[in-house]
Amino acid sequence: VMSSARSDDLHRTLADRVAHRVEGRGVSHAAVDAAVGSVLAALERAPAVVPARSGTMVAAVTARSMPDLASRLRGALAREGVELGEIGIASSGLHNVATVRVAPSARAQLEKAVAALGASVSVVSDEERR
Repeated sequence: VMSSARSDDLHRTLADRVAHRVEGRGVSHAAVDAAVGSVLAALERAPAVVPARSGTMVAAVTARSMPDLASRLRGALAREGVELGEIGIASSGLHNVATVRVAPSARAQLEKAVAALGASVSVVSDEERR
């Protein structure tokens, strides 16, 4: 379980990055904050079927008008050879967010899969969270 301070820092970092990605598209910071909070809460409740938290990075994938973002992301990552466990998802209006934990070694595959979907990704590594 992540400490409250680390969890708050991660929430703030991801919310800021997602807000920057959707800036000028009519999405309020409050909506982004709520969506990121929902995703992180889902990840905290998820069983530990993803890689260990040490040596992982958290990626927030954002897309517009893609309600099936989680399944599309899972499929795109599978095609790149990246196996995932749980995916945290949230939406606000037409904006969708999926948050995943992946090994840093899978970053290139993650970025390729996200680009193939026409989505955006923001990544926070373990080092950035400290």
